[in-house]
Amino acid sequence: MLFPALVLAVVLQAPQPQPGAPPPKPFDCSAPEYRQFDFWVGEWDVVPNPETMPKVSKAQSSREPALNVIKKIEGGCVIHENWDDRQGGTGQSFNIYDRVTKRWNQTWVSNDGSLHIYWGELRDGKIVYIGEVPLGPAMRFQGRRTVRLTFMPLGPDKVRQFSESLNSDGTWSVNYDLLYTRRAKAK
Repeated sequence: MLFPALVLAVVLQAPQPQPGAPPPKPFDCSAPEYRQFDFWVGEWDVVPNPETMPKVSKAQSSREPALNVIKKIEGGCVIHENWDDRQGGTGQSFNIYDRVTKRWNQTWVSNDGSLHIYWGELRDGKIVYIGEVPLGPAMRFQGRRTVRLTFMPLGPDKVRQFSESLNSDGTWSVNYDLLYTRRAKAK
C-alpha cells in the first residue's frame, strides 16, 4: 500500500523548526496608538458639567455623583468601562483600537436594553467617536440616531465627556456634558 509511504515521505520533507529558535512574539498592545485613550483609565466621580448644565434643583445638585470605573483588560488591549449612575442605571463599554481599520471602537450595553456602537479616532488630543444609538422608548418611531461622543482630558485628574446628536438639518444638539473627577486613592 502506497498511502502510508506517501504520508511518511511528506512528513519527512516538511520543514522542521530550527532548534533553539525563539517562538514568535505574541501580539501586544504596547504601541502608542493603543495608549491614546489611557487618560480615561481610573476610578471617577461623574457629574453634569456645571458650566453648561441648566439650573438644577437643590435635590438634584446634592445627589451623589455617578461612579465610573475604567480599567485596562485583556492584556492591556481593551479598555473596560463599568458605569453606575447611583440611581439604578448601570452599563458597560468595551473600547479597543482596531489595528486593521486604525480606529477606536466602543460597544456600550446597559441595564435598559440599550446597545450603542461607536467608532472613532484621536483628534487634537481627544477621542472622538461617531455612533448609532437607539431612539428613546417614548419616541413615535423606533430606530437609531447618529451620536458624536468626545472624550477630552483636562489634566491628569479630570476628563470631559460631551455627547451630541445629529439633527436632520445637519446640525448637532447637546445630549449631555459630563465632568469626570478622579477619585482619591484610599490610604
